[in-house]
Amino acid sequence: MSNTSSDLPVCVHCGTPRPADETLCPKCGEPWIDVSVEDTAPAGAAATAAIAAAAQASSTNGPPPPPPNSQLPDDTGEFGFDDWTLPPEPSPSRARWLIPLILLIAVIALWVLVFVNRDGGTTTSSVVAADTTTTLVTTTTLAETTTITEVTTTSSSTTTTTVAYPAADSWEPVGDPIPTPELGLKASGIGPISIGTSITDSAGALVASLGTAEMAGFDSELCRDAEWYWLDWGDLRGIFDGYSQDATFIAYRYGGNRDGVPDPILETLSGIRLGDTVEALQATYTTYTVSFEVIEEKDYFRLSESGDLLLWGPVSSTEPQGIVEGIFSPDPCQNAN
Repeated sequence: MSNTSSDLPVCVHCGTPRPADETLCPKCGEPWIDVSVEDTAPAGAAATAAIAAAAQASSTNGPPPPPPNSQLPDDTGEFGFDDWTLPPEPSPSRARWLIPLILLIAVIALWVLVFVNRDGGTTTSSVVAADTTTTLVTTTTLAETTTITEVTTTSSSTTTTTVAYPAADSWEPVGDPIPTPELGLKASGIGPISIGTSITDSAGALVASLGTAEMAGFDSELCRDAEWYWLDWGDLRGIFDGYSQDATFIAYRYGGNRDGVPDPILETLSGIRLGDTVEALQATYTTYTVSFEVIEEKDYFRLSESGDLLLWGPVSSTEPQGIVEGIFSPDPCQNAN
């Protein structure tokens, strides 16, 4: 190769011919790069100009545009896509649909906790309230005791009180049996069984004479402001002011609630029985006062002496042919007049 400029290699940066032993271009100062050039000067000059133009465009406009998609290489690189392809859309999360379900379950659990358990359970504490209702539920069995459940309901709580009293068959006989004709009905008692006698002796004497009591109860039928214990022998009811050892016999009621022949068959000391007429009643007690009154739309007779009530009871009517349906002793809370 000659040393003329047409025979020298050219700089790929600026196209200046220079000897191969020079490491830097004398014009642009760029390092030497080996290139192959044609022997003819025009071809070499054209290549030099093309290379220079490409270098100039690269430094000015940045990297060349990417080739069309159809000409992209198969190798998409480390992350599975090249510089000209957008990354694939991420798949929706499979757990996203669980969020509404979890929220729904939480709402249901809260509702159950607040509204369902709000009315659950029984309160036994006593609370003062404006409106109070008391209900007595009486259950009688043949066991040793009979139970009354008193339920008091207020606007904010319920209080349950259990009261136990002796069953009808829990009283033992006391003394010898008293013949029925000797069990005369009078203001002061039944035959020799006087009002004021202890419940043990009075109930025991009736058991010995009439047999085991059929029913027992505990109510306020006798007086509005007090509750009394009672025992039934058929049409006869003995009433006591309690059932403890110091309780006493306070009243009796005979008939008044049953139809047909009474049992037992008892009568007053003067011989008046259930079923006798009002005319017979007045004729028997000519030295006493027989008057009538209406209680809850029912006619009652009143037998009194000097204003003191002796006996009283329901009648079918106040006419002479009216029937005596019951014979009662004075109640301890009843005013005699």
